[in-house]
Formats: sequence, C-alpha cells, structure tokens
Amino acid sequence: MIETPDGKQFDTEQRVKPAAAVLRVVSRVFMIGLKAVGKFCITTWRVAAALDSALWRLTKLLLSRLLVGLGYVSKLAVAAFRGLIAWLPTRTGRAYSAMMGALLLVLGLWMVDVLRAVPSLDVAGSSTIRPPTDDADPILARIEGRYVHLSEIEAAARAGGFLRPGEILTPQTAFARNLVESYVEQRLLARAALDDGMQRNPSVSRRVNAARDRVLAAAYMDAQVKKAVTPENVERLYATQADVTRIGEEVKARHIVVQTKEEAEEIVALLNAGADFAKLARERSIDRATAPLGGEVGWFNKSMMTPVFSNAAFAATPGEIAPLVETEFGWHILEVLDRRSTSAVPFTQVRGSIENFLRMRTIDSSLRVLEEKSQVVYFRPENTSQRNDAVPVLRDAAFELPDGNLKVDQDGTPDSDIE
Repeated sequence: MIETPDGKQFDTEQRVKPAAAVLRVVSRVFMIGLKAVGKFCITTWRVAAALDSALWRLTKLLLSRLLVGLGYVSKLAVAAFRGLIAWLPTRTGRAYSAMMGALLLVLGLWMVDVLRAVPSLDVAGSSTIRPPTDDADPILARIEGRYVHLSEIEAAARAGGFLRPGEILTPQTAFARNLVESYVEQRLLARAALDDGMQRNPSVSRRVNAARDRVLAAAYMDAQVKKAVTPENVERLYATQADVTRIGEEVKARHIVVQTKEEAEEIVALLNAGADFAKLARERSIDRATAPLGGEVGWFNKSMMTPVFSNAAFAATPGEIAPLVETEFGWHILEVLDRRSTSAVPFTQVRGSIENFLRMRTIDSSLRVLEEKSQVVYFRPENTSQRNDAVPVLRDAAFELPDGNLKVDQDGTPDSDIE
C-alpha cells in the first residue's frame, strides 16, 4: 500500500498486474508473427526450390526432345539429299534443274534491270534515270514505266511523212528534229483521250478505223510487192524480153534528096562516073539538114527511119549505092558507109523500170483478186463515167527502152512466164 500526502492510499500490486499481462500478450503476438513469417519464408523457399526443380526438369525434357527431333530431321534431310543426288542425273531431274536454272536466271536479270532503272545520282548530285542498254534498238524515252525505242519513233515519223524514203534515223537526229518529243506528246494525248472515253465517239471511231485500214493496207501491199519484186523475177523478166531490149543492127549512111526521079538518075550516073558524093550532096540535095554534112545521116537502126528508107539501107552493102527510094520528102540517092551489130540494153539501165512495172502489176492483180473474192459491187450515180483506175493504166505502161516498150499480151500482162 502507498499513502499519499493528502491521505489517499493506492494498492501497487493491483496496478502492476495489468501491465504485466499486456506485456505478455504483446510478446506472445510477436512470437506468433515471427513464427508465421519464418514459416512463410521456409514455405516460399521450398516452393521456389520445387518450382526450380520442376522447371529444370522441364527444360531438360524439352532439350532432350529437341535433340531427338533434330536428329530425326537431320536423318530425313540426309536421306532427302541422297535421294536428290541420285535423282538429278535422271531425265526428269535434268529437266527440273534446267527449268529452275532458267527461272533463276530470268529473276536475276529482272532484278539487275530493276536495279539499273533505279534513279542514281550523277556527278552534280542530281537524280538521273539510266535506261537499259540496247545497241540494236536504242531506248530514247520512258512513259509510265514503258521504254520507247528508236524503231517506234522511226515508224511514227515515217507514217507522218517526216522521213524521206530510204532515210535512216539516228538517236541524235531524232532528238535534233524533235521527233521524240512529238511522239511522247502524241502518246500522252492519245492516252488522255482513251481515259476520257473519246474512242466511243462515232466520228472518232470512224477516223481511227480509217487510219488502221490505211496502215494495214499499206503493210499488206508492201508484203505482196516484196514477194513479187525479187531480183530473180526482175532478171527473169529482163531475159524474156531480150528481143525487145536488143536494139539490133545499125548502119551508117549518107544520102542526096532531090525532087524528081530523072534528077536522081542523073546524080546516080555522075556518081558511077566517079563524082564526089559529098560535093554533090552540098550542091544539089534539098535536105538542108544533111546537105552541109555531105549528106551524112549517121548511125541508125530500122525503127528510126521510115520503112522504105530502112529497108533500102539495110539491103545494101557498105560502099554500095542503094536503089532509088521515094518518100514524102522526095527521091533519095542512098549510100551505105558502114554497118555494125549492137548489144542488148544493159540490165542496170532498165532494172528500175522493170521493178516499177512488176510493182504496178502486183498491186493491180492483188486488187483484182481481192475484189473478185469479196464480190465487190459499186453503186455509181447515174450519168457518171466509169472509174478511171490508175493501176490498170500504169499496168499497160511498160518500162521504156531505147527501141520500144515491153511486150505485153492483149490483156496487158507482159509476155513472160513470171508468176
């Protein structure tokens, strides 16, 4: 017991007991918590150890199975490789190898072409596009990924009449004459017209069909002419017309022309007596064109003179006075001075004319055959003349020769066996 100065008493033993009880409770709770934490840690450790052991076992199992699978796959690969090695030398294997090699080659060339077409930087640093190299047909432009070759530019220029026949177009001249730019612009405008649907316009469609027909007709006739006008056919036609291409024999003569037969007989008597022919021609001939020349006519063949004059000249021998001849100009005292034979007209001189004749005949015959095959009928207006075809007229115009034209039959075809 404890007594305070004011007389109050306190029991110390009763105050101490509750504090000790609280302390005991706290210590017990602490111990319980410590045990729980310890058990948790031990349990966690054991669980982690168990999981680690399970994961390790799973890993070892997967690795073992993977190794077994890899071994099996390796055996299959080795067997397949051995089978491939044994299969390649067979006919099927060689065909497969060649096909795959060709495919790989094409893919490689395509990749190279794509890489070459990729824009690159030039020396100045600007981006340029390098076209593929084509020595046979150079590339001059590109439109929407499609390359334009020199042959396309040349074909368009010839169709438009910008190139003369036989003129050769080079890349330099194509750009210098703005032919490339014109072709590209025309292609762009044509593509724009197609995009706008202008090809469905009846007027435009008719013009397109007409242009297409002109190109096809020209190509067809060109092919027909090339087949007909060959060096063999030209030479064969020249050979079959040898009698026409040969001028024949020529004579050199002189004459004296007078008005009456009596005067002509008088001059013949003087010549037989030894008179000078040239002197008498200058004095008495009424042919003022030959009189100053002593009556000399020069060289001529039968077709160059009138028949009666030619017959008398070619019947006489050199140095002989021919029988008197009467023509519309008067009486002729004719003396033959010389005679010679001539060769045929050179083939090179008439080759162009023969080729032109064959060309015209081919065009005419082709048109005739096509008209008959298609049963063409013309409905002409009344009071109009028949069609004046240019080709049949040209067909009758044979190549020119120094002594006449090409022989033709009654139907206008040449007298030859050329088909």
